[in-house]
Amino acid sequence: MPDPNLNALWCRAIAEELKRAGVKHAVLCPGSRNSPLLLALHTQFGEACLSHIDERSAGFIALGLARASDERVAVCVTSGSALANLLPAVVEADAAELPLVIISADRPWELSDCGAPQAMEQRGIFAEFMRTSLSLGEPSATAVTLRALRSQVSRLGQHDDGPVHLNVPLRDPLPPLPDPAWVSPDLPSDVLHGRRDGEAFTVVHQPWTHREPILDAAWIRPGLKGVIVAGCRGGSELGVSPAIARLAERSGFPLIADAPSALRQPGTANLVCTADALMNGPLAHERADLIIQIGPAPLARSLYEWLGRHDCPWIICEEGRNLDFLAHAWIAVRGRTDAHLDDLADRCAPGDAAWCARWRAAESAARRRLSEVIAVEPWGEVLAAHRAVNHPGFAFVHLASSMAVRHGNLHLLPAAERRPVFSNRGVNGIDGTIGTFLGELEALRAPGLLLIGDLACLHDLPALALSPQPWRRGALVVMNNDGGGIFDFLAVARMPQYRELVRTPHGHDFAGIAAQFGLAYTAVHDDAGLRAALDVAAQSWQLHLIECRVIGGDVVGRHRALIQALADATPA
Repeated sequence: MPDPNLNALWCRAIAEELKRAGVKHAVLCPGSRNSPLLLALHTQFGEACLSHIDERSAGFIALGLARASDERVAVCVTSGSALANLLPAVVEADAAELPLVIISADRPWELSDCGAPQAMEQRGIFAEFMRTSLSLGEPSATAVTLRALRSQVSRLGQHDDGPVHLNVPLRDPLPPLPDPAWVSPDLPSDVLHGRRDGEAFTVVHQPWTHREPILDAAWIRPGLKGVIVAGCRGGSELGVSPAIARLAERSGFPLIADAPSALRQPGTANLVCTADALMNGPLAHERADLIIQIGPAPLARSLYEWLGRHDCPWIICEEGRNLDFLAHAWIAVRGRTDAHLDDLADRCAPGDAAWCARWRAAESAARRRLSEVIAVEPWGEVLAAHRAVNHPGFAFVHLASSMAVRHGNLHLLPAAERRPVFSNRGVNGIDGTIGTFLGELEALRAPGLLLIGDLACLHDLPALALSPQPWRRGALVVMNNDGGGIFDFLAVARMPQYRELVRTPHGHDFAGIAAQFGLAYTAVHDDAGLRAALDVAAQSWQLHLIECRVIGGDVVGRHRALIQALADATPA
């Protein structure tokens, strides 16, 4: 079918090359300036397209899709402030190294910097957070320009380690409607339609990964008191996760894994889930001979402060950016590290048997005590969080930033079956949590559970405007403590006017919110009610908002008492 005008040809070439480059999904935001792009992307991606009216939410939906699917996702917006709304998602994608392709329509050059409506400088708007950016010239139907367009867009679309930006100026007539003045150009087939084999116009190959010894240092040897620390991962299942598990099993080193590390799975050898508490017990006075850090620093302050007191060899495995915020690493290994971890396992096995046994005993004792404490824990935030994150029937869990991820990190244990655990820990903000969760639901098409605070939920309500689908199902478990409860743990809680200036109680319940967006709703006030609501949500073909009323109560005291109880249970 011939292209009806120049914009249609130009945008078709863009969409074709993005798809051939490996982009699998597109999130579309309505507009006029980007209408040729919208149609071209929808033609290429079809049912793999989502539409959302709010650009900020769309960015996070795309981010969730990219994380849960381990695939590249495009987001298309119109010109002007629409693009600026993507900044929070771009910042998170940069920090978490998630592959988003930002596509923005733009005004032609003569409307720049002259007071024209809906026009601003869009080039370089995300410069600090992009792997690469490409600002196109205006559409042209010559062999030179179309060949360059296909080549450049195909290269941009193959980045898989973070966000990229494609800025597309378009001139009227915008809609992909027949233009009487338009004559389809007579050009070579590969220029008009791309490579005949369906490959990207330019295929980018990464350097071959080859096995090589990670180190020849004498300090890597059997018999060490080693520890492996795994922080939050960007994607759903990091390719090196099996290699990390093999290293822990063969070396015997304790594997301290944050809840969103992709490693709290059944059968993982020497897994430590309770390090938040163990660092308040006898193990806090021990020192390792070797630290192996996988990804970002751990979530718990007590753990990374314990790590920071070490002066021993330290190896950090990074995906592509500096993650050594403690500035202790002796060696940084970047990129695909599975071969290096296998080499490291060969060099380290077996570790110090007594050291490894002590960690296993401490973890077992802490888990037993956790079960004992929860069995008699009164209704409140601690009990509600424990029940929610460990409830069966959900294919994945997302832990919102603030208190939700801290509760999850302490309480979440390996489920009977493997399940991903996600969290936006790139820059640790509460931005876009619901949108991210919806993107994850779209990718996995299985029931998910989101543990989220009341403020984080209120902050991202526009995301719920995404049209409901039966495969986007599960539970939004809202911990309603009437404000920013995490600040109760901090010194700021002692400042004058703390309640109105920092904690910001809101007084809302969530029944009306659920009704507005067509969600099933349950308010729970006790353990039995929460369990029943979770059972229903896990089996339902719609999204349920479960409001846990946990206003009042000494959550700071209960949380700290739980940590100390687990620490006291560990053998001296």
